[in-house]
Amino acid sequence: MHFHFSIPSSVAFAPGTAETVGHLLLGFEVSKVLCIYDSEVKKAGHAATVLSSLKAAKLEVTEWGEVQPNPTDELVEAGALLAKEAGVEAIVAVGGGSVIDAAKAVSILMTNESPINQYDGINLVKNPGVQVIAIPTTAGSASEVTSFTVITDTTQQKKMVIGGQNVGARVALVDPRLTVGAPPALTASTGMAALAHAIEAYLSVANSIPTDINALKAIELIFSNLPEAVQNGCNMAARTNIFLGSILAGFAYNSAILGLAHSISHPLCVYSGVPHGFANAAVLPYVMEYNGQAVPERVKDVGVAMGLDIKNLAANEALPVTIAAVLNLSRTIGIPTLKELGVSRDDFEKIALDSLKEISTIFNPRNPSKEDVVAILEKAFQ
Repeated sequence: MHFHFSIPSSVAFAPGTAETVGHLLLGFEVSKVLCIYDSEVKKAGHAATVLSSLKAAKLEVTEWGEVQPNPTDELVEAGALLAKEAGVEAIVAVGGGSVIDAAKAVSILMTNESPINQYDGINLVKNPGVQVIAIPTTAGSASEVTSFTVITDTTQQKKMVIGGQNVGARVALVDPRLTVGAPPALTASTGMAALAHAIEAYLSVANSIPTDINALKAIELIFSNLPEAVQNGCNMAARTNIFLGSILAGFAYNSAILGLAHSISHPLCVYSGVPHGFANAAVLPYVMEYNGQAVPERVKDVGVAMGLDIKNLAANEALPVTIAAVLNLSRTIGIPTLKELGVSRDDFEKIALDSLKEISTIFNPRNPSKEDVVAILEKAFQ
């Protein structure tokens, strides 16, 4: 037996923990802070909550609220320039995966040379960045606990996956109250992203005992709570369980990495502007079906974790039942097909070719061809 398991972040998980960020930073002996958020976080009032805590601690705060979904290299370079001019010593990221990814990339550029594009890959970031405190407002990406940041390269039209020991946030302040009232579509999209993280980590060729434990518990929590969280956004128990599931999925995929669904989702986002969660959700059942030919027992384990009555079935009999349950969950919570998302079939071939170059494909239990990926896209299109 051999494995590597790690997470970069210290995690505080509790209602109200976001309001402790000012006190936390005082303990780090910093005085100048960059607070990063986006327009939706500001509209929801979460940025104001965090800024109030920072200012109450008498910290000098520079605000940057320009982050857009799927942050680009150009955006990150602009944020780093602002941070350097302000002389910030720490970064507080309040938002979903895009905000936290942007913050981690800005942190890299505070202590490593520009451009950010040169760090596409694993362990290419040589110097630790300034400290990042991540305060997630969505339960999906788990960027707050992983050693990866995903940034769009505008020149090459691809999503860069920058990973390694100097990429993660130092602290994640996970406050389930920040997800209460999130729109149903956002809850569905991010929740399915978290489920995809957990399933792909479990099916990954780099799986291990600790990643399996976290992945299976994440699958259980997310699958059983996501419909209620989508339908009743104020249900704190459901929201808390989804958030915990997302964190555990992050613990799993940070070491096990992911698989073909994520490899396909990245070019889908770049070429079609599809939200990350929707892209993953649309292709996930069909990627599971494809991978089930190689690892049927592990797909059955996924179904058992979801609570399906399949323990007494053979693995090949449990496979279609598990796939149908994931597909039914997507339909129940309103996940659109690729056709409904406006994806063009004309892009299928280049999406397929690009997906084969993604790092996650290396960890997929089957080695796909371009034709395999196109066939998956065709099924997800219907």
